[in-house]
Amino acid sequence: MHLSPLVTSIPENPLRALFPYAGRPGMLNLASGHPSRDAYDVPGLEAAAAAAASEANAWSYGPAGGDPDLIEALAGLSAPVPKGHRLLVTSGAQQAVDLALRALAPPGSRVLLPEPIYPAILSLCAAAGIHPLGYSVAAGDQDLAGLAGTLAEGHIRAIYALPTFSNPTGESWSRRQRLRMLELCAAAGVPVVEDDPYRMIHLDAPPPSSLAELSRKVPGVVVVHAGSLSKFVAPGLRLGWAIAPAPLAQAMQELRQATDLQPNSFAQRVAVHYLRSGRVEAHLERVRALYAARKTALASVLHLAGFDVPNTGGGMFLFPRLPEGQGADALFERAVAANVLIAPGRAFALPGRGAGLDDRVRLCFAGLSEERIREAAQRLVGAMERAES
Repeated sequence: MHLSPLVTSIPENPLRALFPYAGRPGMLNLASGHPSRDAYDVPGLEAAAAAAASEANAWSYGPAGGDPDLIEALAGLSAPVPKGHRLLVTSGAQQAVDLALRALAPPGSRVLLPEPIYPAILSLCAAAGIHPLGYSVAAGDQDLAGLAGTLAEGHIRAIYALPTFSNPTGESWSRRQRLRMLELCAAAGVPVVEDDPYRMIHLDAPPPSSLAELSRKVPGVVVVHAGSLSKFVAPGLRLGWAIAPAPLAQAMQELRQATDLQPNSFAQRVAVHYLRSGRVEAHLERVRALYAARKTALASVLHLAGFDVPNTGGGMFLFPRLPEGQGADALFERAVAANVLIAPGRAFALPGRGAGLDDRVRLCFAGLSEERIREAAQRLVGAMERAES
């Protein structure tokens, strides 16, 4: 039996490879980007599920573009849907990104991805036969000179961006950087796919406007905006959305019909009732307070141990640089022995480009209680210090 090269070329997701370690007794998991169970509004979701269960349309086929009631509710959460655009319900932001890139970039074409990158994006590019090229946006690089040069070379079909509380770094682009990217992409005729699943989880001030919102100031630019309920309602619902120009949204809808027909009807009705319940803002405030305390707890222990921890304003991750002389791969082995799980920086590299991330680790502060976060950080520091002695 011969499998399609589009299947055999999919790289192993290095984060999925960590799952067996996560199940070990006593393991404290800082590697996986999962919300903690105490960050779910279980009473509110139970009430929403009970209301959905009584509705016949929750158990039926529905529109490929999504439940009209959910489309209306999501439009109230996201950036305004511009004239000539549509909101499409998807199975998480991941499917929104996948559908957008497939609709924009034929097999064999090139797309730009930020470095470092969430590895599942590499998998979906491989499955679509798309060739990824890297670009970077450093905090002080307001003119995006490197990106300008790459775009000027031509033959780029789309650019993927996660400018708000990025995964893995947790960092955000400035408003000026966002506008500059849009200007560059408008001039080059390159559509932008904006992945924005962490926007609601701001831990101090709200982030700058999304690329989709700012695109109204840049004539000629095309932006597909992807959002998700996974990070602030419940990942098990597997619901997200895309906002795109109507012809592109139609193409994305036809692609999703060819695979899974439609979003899950029951999950959509649960989401409708929850978003209409009036509980969302209070729930978000509780989640923000939980995560802010956990991020502070983790960062404070790491700072004292000599880690370089960038200041981030939200999301779920820190991507600190290890103290001088430390390597992430070796630290991973010692950390596992100390029953704390981390994600080495190489896991977030484009193929063949991991050397620059040898001294970085991604740590998720959302999945454990504040007390457990401190314990996990102390175990990690202890594992590092044992190598130095």
